[in-house]
Amino acid sequence: MPDNFLLNKIKETSDFLDLHESIIEKDYYVTQLIQTLSGIENEYFRLVFCGGTCLAKAHRVVRRMSEDVDFKIQRKSTTDDFSKSHMLKELKTFRLELQSKFSIPNLTASEPVVRNEGKYSRVQFTFPSVFTLNDTLRPHILFEFTLSNICCDVVIRSVMTLMEETFPDLSLFPKSQTHCVAVHETAIEKWVGLTRRIIAIERGSHHDDRSLIRHVYDLNAIELAEPIPDDFLMLAKDIVLTDAQQFKNQNPEYAANPAEEINRSLDLLRTKPIWRERYYDFIENMVFNPDLAADYDKAINVIADLSKRVISFLH
Repeated sequence: MPDNFLLNKIKETSDFLDLHESIIEKDYYVTQLIQTLSGIENEYFRLVFCGGTCLAKAHRVVRRMSEDVDFKIQRKSTTDDFSKSHMLKELKTFRLELQSKFSIPNLTASEPVVRNEGKYSRVQFTFPSVFTLNDTLRPHILFEFTLSNICCDVVIRSVMTLMEETFPDLSLFPKSQTHCVAVHETAIEKWVGLTRRIIAIERGSHHDDRSLIRHVYDLNAIELAEPIPDDFLMLAKDIVLTDAQQFKNQNPEYAANPAEEINRSLDLLRTKPIWRERYYDFIENMVFNPDLAADYDKAINVIADLSKRVISFLH
């Protein structure tokens, strides 16, 4: 349970930023989780912060609440000569080492869910919420870690709470540096995920995910802050083709013709009212400066322009 000092700072930050107190509160626990786990590594693997929360809290190119914590497990060069069985054995050791760090003050970890030969795992952390949750927030923090290739150079960034950003003299956690996936690599992954899943949801081959619309906001914010250069479009092609093979059983149409499926996703984003509604709900409830967010039609045009550039590399 937060002490009176922390509660007062949550309220002060909430007033200053005009954000719901539950957002400031959950951001504190999200930051605590990142700070506690991000430095874990051994001889063979290390964690690298990624995803939307990395964009928000490390790169600070999106100004929104992000409540999931995603890390990639990066193989070190010491694993280059490993057989598959040896690699999976050492990965399990690393995963268990990571799980041994889950005893974090005020956070309670669920039993880990492990998939794909141990290459993917997720855990839910509950926290003692004092404030009534914002309608969009979940009552837990989803922590996911996945063995994954990282194509671009990893960058080092600091992570702090919204309270510490607002009041620079405030120090709630020790200052530390976190390994992070680069902004444009994350952007390309978001674009691929968005344009593959929208049509998959429509066909019923992927569960409906109202939060998927966050990628539209994030990609617009990235294009405004750090426009995606053409040399990243080949990376997009590689990820599209990899996803086409990985999900060919669930999404055979995408495997057969990803460009056509990407365009169908764009048509759905333009014409299906639910995605427009979800965008504005997201902007209202999760974005810190909603007045500065792009109008929906303009936002989709940005996605369409990026899609056109990527598709030109697919042929």
